[in-house]
Amino acid sequence: MKDRDSRKKDERKEVVVKDNDRSFSCKLLDISATGISVAIGQFIPTFKEIGVVMELEGRTVVMKGCGRWSIYPGTSRDKMGKLGIFIMQPPKEFLDYAEKIANTKA
Repeated sequence: MKDRDSRKKDERKEVVVKDNDRSFSCKLLDISATGISVAIGQFIPTFKEIGVVMELEGRTVVMKGCGRWSIYPGTSRDKMGKLGIFIMQPPKEFLDYAEKIANTKA
């Protein structure tokens, strides 16, 4: 199994999380073929369907996801919240990017 830290390669990558009519700019922390984790300044409840927008290889990719775990902002050492997102029916562009960055396959 690949070392988890080896997947944390592109922390400058911006991810937009959409919760109803609100949008939050986040930083990508981790990626796999099934989902991502992001640093976010807002608490998002788990098991809630959310929108996810990423710029991948020059294309805007819009996806649906579900919050799987969440760390409330202010409780972590860096005072930034974190959110684990399961990507529902990940598109090919996402899977290709995850494989390229994380060296993982679905």
